Amino acid sequence: MAVDNEMSKSIGAIFKQVFKNPGIHRNVLLKELQKTGKISSKEKFNSILESLTTVGSLHIDNRQLITIDPSILSFGVLQKNGDDYFIVVPGKTQHIPVERSVAAGYKPGDILDVVLMYGKKGKQIAHVIGRSNQEIHSKVKAKKEPQHKFYNAGVVEKGVLLGRVVKLSHDDLVFIPNKKSIEPRQIPILNNREEWAAFQDKLCLMKLTDIDNPIMGGQIIDVKGDAGNPIHEYDAIAESYGAIMSWTGENIEAEIEQIPTKVDVSELKLITEEQAPAMQRGHTVDLRHIPFVTVDPATCKDMDDAIYSRFNEDGDIECYIAVACVPKYVDLSSEIGQRYALGEFTIYAPNKAYNVLPSKLSTGICSLNPDEDRRSFVVKAVIDRKTGNVKSSNIYDALIKSRHKYSYEEAQEITDVLSGGEGYKEYLEYKGMVGEPYDENEQILMNYYAAQLIMGGFNNRKMIRFVSNKERDIVFDRDLDDVVDIKPVPHLAYHEVIEAFMITANEVTAKYAKDNGIDNIYRVHEEPSDKKVARAGEFFDILGIEFDGDLTASGTRALVELTKGTPYEEVANNFLIKMQSRAKYSNKLYGDTNDEKIEDFEWIGERISHFALQSPHYSHTTSPIRRAPDYVTQYNILAHMHGTKPLSHETVEFIIEQANERQLDVDQAEKDFADISSVLYCEKHIGETMHGRITKFRYTSPEEGYEDDILVIAKNEEKGVSVEIPLSQIIGRRVDDCVISEQCCAVFNGRGDTILTLCKPIDFIITKADRRLMTITGKPCRKYGRDAKTVENTRNNSQAVNYIKKKNKRMKRYHEKQSRPDERAERREHLDSKEK
Repeated sequence: MAVDNEMSKSIGAIFKQVFKNPGIHRNVLLKELQKTGKISSKEKFNSILESLTTVGSLHIDNRQLITIDPSILSFGVLQKNGDDYFIVVPGKTQHIPVERSVAAGYKPGDILDVVLMYGKKGKQIAHVIGRSNQEIHSKVKAKKEPQHKFYNAGVVEKGVLLGRVVKLSHDDLVFIPNKKSIEPRQIPILNNREEWAAFQDKLCLMKLTDIDNPIMGGQIIDVKGDAGNPIHEYDAIAESYGAIMSWTGENIEAEIEQIPTKVDVSELKLITEEQAPAMQRGHTVDLRHIPFVTVDPATCKDMDDAIYSRFNEDGDIECYIAVACVPKYVDLSSEIGQRYALGEFTIYAPNKAYNVLPSKLSTGICSLNPDEDRRSFVVKAVIDRKTGNVKSSNIYDALIKSRHKYSYEEAQEITDVLSGGEGYKEYLEYKGMVGEPYDENEQILMNYYAAQLIMGGFNNRKMIRFVSNKERDIVFDRDLDDVVDIKPVPHLAYHEVIEAFMITANEVTAKYAKDNGIDNIYRVHEEPSDKKVARAGEFFDILGIEFDGDLTASGTRALVELTKGTPYEEVANNFLIKMQSRAKYSNKLYGDTNDEKIEDFEWIGERISHFALQSPHYSHTTSPIRRAPDYVTQYNILAHMHGTKPLSHETVEFIIEQANERQLDVDQAEKDFADISSVLYCEKHIGETMHGRITKFRYTSPEEGYEDDILVIAKNEEKGVSVEIPLSQIIGRRVDDCVISEQCCAVFNGRGDTILTLCKPIDFIITKADRRLMTITGKPCRKYGRDAKTVENTRNNSQAVNYIKKKNKRMKRYHEKQSRPDERAERREHLDSKEK
């Protein structure tokens, strides 16, 4: 129902009366409204009443008594941004605008009863009824506090938020939480106004009045630093997402003091690798004769894996992956262990790591530092020379000594030099078969050849390999006070060497746990949902790329190959990554996936547990210094190996639940680090032109201050900078009739013409970088008018006009194909033979 300003006031008046007088007779209601001048005529009253009953907002019984549909009743807090007012409703992501004349009778912070309806373009409208007399109750159920020994060792005080204090007008400050998932985005400050000046443009801690209802506001309890200073910004982001910021305190310092700095070999019962099959229980396998090496980023200090490989007498390749053995030094019942179990993950900022273990562990006794004896969890895998698959495997509780620490760049340089030599691979194979040792450089090249064979096996089983590279290096000034540059980190072939070894180790340990019935944490990844398939259909239709609804591993690989080398490569890869389901931790090998779906994907006769890897069994094992789930895998496998007591099922479940929650926080922290780094960089590049591609469309909210309803987000891939550009500036006219497509891949005008799509190239000028709100705005270098060749806005654009029809046909084909397993099997065999 289209609503103008005058009608909106009449509707609000009707709701007020019916709310105050539920069951009021329609004739009484009319008289009350006429008496107060809210309704000018009976005809208008009847028209509005009929519209409201038709949409179900009001109910009229056979006695003509009127009531409000309770589902549209809510309450919210009135807030102000400049001259604009809006309502923030618990559980709602959008901020709902309120007419200034309606808000005039109230003040920001008032809790108001409201009726929520939908107006033009599906936007929500709030009709204010009056001040609320009820207490605010969360629309979301409070999370049940786990009754677990770890709970009281929390790393972040409950009910405290980190964020920045922003000035909205000359006398109006609000608190904006760093954690973007918290609504509302502007939280009232309840301190005395005399204190406010000390908070402006500062990173602060706020203690909420009600943890479940941030809209009630809170007290600023501490100032952490200056908004805009990189060190302060990164610390604030990390702390707001639960990073462990220090290891101080009497108890924990006493525990750290007890951590050894060297391995006491005299305490170990050492055996050889040959003795291990019969004598592993209670013994440690001495592998110090194996020349392991570590390969990590140049600045890495916490080295939790080392590798070695060689050809054996059969021509197969034996790979050894040594992993830091944290369970030897951390007891989860200790204070260090409790913080480790709650923090779950190390968080990496551009300038430092917020370690989940104290440095005496993470860079000391647990780290596989060169020329130091180290306790290690070692996986040995024999790789079949013909298939690239694991032929046999062993796991050892071992003692190792790494020989050398290489950076990725150093390892790549050695590989590039040696791999150019003719017959080098055959030479290494000969040395392996006769038992001659490799020198240091040859060992680096040998690892490269081993990884190539392993990757060949991955390709044979249709593992999905994306080519997107999101890593960037933030360059600071000498004092770390400012960001001076952002540089892409080149992807090196040796990155894939380490990836191949780590995936192999993770699969071997998961298989060991599965085969022996060990209570384990698996890394489970399910196939894309039907909703993702529908969005992919719109995306590839708009690009003009043939897509038949196939997001299986083979289908996704085909799309990656199809877009490789095209202008769409980066955006398409990023899009396909987003189309994947989120991987999660589970003590079930197949998560929540039902048997019918899982049977569609098989590898060497086993059901698939990790869709992207096309792996039947996968755990995280290789980074216990940085991840708590890896600790569980190691601990319980070693317990099974030595006949000792494993971790309790309760503990395993707690680590799983906590890890899945913390993973979301860690991912968001990394995005926030990138956002604030981009803002600080762009502050010094206002007015500069960048080239980018459109990566997103979104609707605006009232408090953002944009005149447009729709923003276009464009990204420069070199710097990773994303800017928000009002749609009207791009198309050169008002955008009142424009809407974002169903799957957010395009913008259509009122006639159904395509105005803009994802992936479109655009040159933009940076106009503003707001360090307080962590946003960058820009403007296009030129307007994309109706006659511009780069804009597909013709009246007969088939991609827009026929989209729904095409989508329905595509989804019908997809579901028909899913119901014909024999045909799918034939198609897979055909694709396999075609690839060969």
